[in-house]
Amino acid sequence: MSIITWSPSTNGYNTPGNWSTGTVPDFTDAALFGASAVTNLTIAASVNVGEWVFGASQYSFTLNNFSFLSIAGAGLIGDSSVAHIIVNQGNLIFYNYSTAGNSSISFGITGNLDFEDWSTSGSANIQSKSHIIFDDYSSAATATIHILSGGFLEFNNFSSGGSAKLLTDPGATVDFFPSAGPAGNHALTIGSIAGAGTYNLGADQLIVGSNLLQMIVSGSIDDGSGTGGSLFKVGRGRLSLTHSGNTFSGGTTIEQGAFEVAAIGAAGTGPIRFAHAGKAKATLEIDNAALSAHVFATNPIDLFGKHDVLDVTGLHFRTGATATYHKASHHLTVHSGHVTDTLTLLSPHGTHFEAGSDHHGGTDIFLFFA
Repeated sequence: MSIITWSPSTNGYNTPGNWSTGTVPDFTDAALFGASAVTNLTIAASVNVGEWVFGASQYSFTLNNFSFLSIAGAGLIGDSSVAHIIVNQGNLIFYNYSTAGNSSISFGITGNLDFEDWSTSGSANIQSKSHIIFDDYSSAATATIHILSGGFLEFNNFSSGGSAKLLTDPGATVDFFPSAGPAGNHALTIGSIAGAGTYNLGADQLIVGSNLLQMIVSGSIDDGSGTGGSLFKVGRGRLSLTHSGNTFSGGTTIEQGAFEVAAIGAAGTGPIRFAHAGKAKATLEIDNAALSAHVFATNPIDLFGKHDVLDVTGLHFRTGATATYHKASHHLTVHSGHVTDTLTLLSPHGTHFEAGSDHHGGTDIFLFFA
């Protein structure tokens, strides 16, 4: 691979005379961007390059005229935090084993961002109101991806979200349905999800929470084009769902941390399960807004164990509060003061419960072993 250095007299990337060899780097070359007085480059015609290597100067690249910028080799390497790619009109493509590094990428007017083959978005900071596609075995890695209103993010084939941070604005859509996950078993990871956009799960299980961030999703989470979509909450952080009437049907599994249901139907239509039945502490928080006439009716709760916690946040704790399990109906009635809330528990690892304060005004329920 030849190394060709940016040595400009103008800001035109496609101008041969702005390069050390008098030729614009192609897919067999590495373009080297060191210290330069010209760091705001314009790409006005399509480019296919092996990799970009960065030194210390801050660089911006503006893609215009519906051009293609394809990066096929290692991708953006060196100190790629100095690189800002602005797509006004055109397509930015990472393929083979390339990475976006820790650059920043934003879309102005229109265009697509594609990650193909085994490429990744690295730890890039990406903001888009257009179309982002992860294809083949590509990954969002540790990137921060902000989808603006009207934007669309799609995972295809065997791609995955890695441990990326994902934020969506109202009117944005994220679709996991077209991907079967890296192992082909319809299990995908994402570090965190948040925001007011729509998340479509299809038939996939979305494993979320590995980056330990606090997550609030006020947008809808649905099956979309598939059926049986589910959430699997990992990590010590909190996942809060505040949108009423979510339609994902495969349920939610809590492995660790806290899962907050903040509206009626926010947890979709399936059961809420505890992954380890008390072997690792997990908390299900049920807000008052998730109850209908003091009944948590939408989601049965399964595999509740000794170290797990049910936090009924809207039931004010009063001295003498009780929690009673009724085997025939699978109902757990929690009585505090003059109020009784009812939950449905399937296969709890015991039938004796006690109630206590959650130290925030609500009532915690624990499994009690004599």
